[in-house]
Amino acid sequence: MSVVRMRSGRLTPGGNARAGVTRTVVGLLAIAFGSLGLATLASAEGEAASSARGEQLFALCTQCHGTAGEGNRDALAPAIAGLPAWYLEAQLNKFRAGIRGLHAEDTGGLRMYPMSQWLRTDEDAKAVAGYVASLPATNPAPALEAHGDAGRGAGYYAVCSACHMPNGSGNQGMGAPPLVGMNDWYLLESIRKYKASIRGSNPRDNLGQAMIGMVATLPSDEAILDVIAHIQSLDK
Repeated sequence: MSVVRMRSGRLTPGGNARAGVTRTVVGLLAIAFGSLGLATLASAEGEAASSARGEQLFALCTQCHGTAGEGNRDALAPAIAGLPAWYLEAQLNKFRAGIRGLHAEDTGGLRMYPMSQWLRTDEDAKAVAGYVASLPATNPAPALEAHGDAGRGAGYYAVCSACHMPNGSGNQGMGAPPLVGMNDWYLLESIRKYKASIRGSNPRDNLGQAMIGMVATLPSDEAILDVIAHIQSLDK
């Protein structure tokens, strides 16, 4: 190896050695960035495959929820387009596991349970949830004939806001979905089901059991309509 004597008297590698080190470093960097590129490409391909799988699986859902995920009240199917993927996935997995949808009085749930069994794996549930979340929100129009008082509802909603947030945007950390943008008829039906323990009573449904306790603060149908009116006003 050639050496160059510095003024300090110490020996340092010569030009050939330095060139060799440089080539080694450049080679390692090329390998590192090449691996990163391959990983990024693989990730993108995986996401594309998941999206395609989700779209394929969603074809089954359109029978009730509509091709745009806009929902269909006659089929007891709420609007689902644009809801957070984490929430959709959690609910699908509850249906798949029989935690939700098997109560004898839960007509809508009893329809969803057999449909959820078409999702064979957790990856299927994740794929269709991701696809539905990617659809533009449909912002359904009010459908209830009876209307509550949003002003009175604001007082009741103070309890809900602890999890669902003051603006109704939801909180993933609390497992609380957004309420704004949901069908008013679906909110009414869901709250009634929680009050009657038709939904949320399964011992494995911790969040559902918490909801049963929360809706106990709504003493009547009038109060339920009031809080729904307030939720609807949050999106204005």
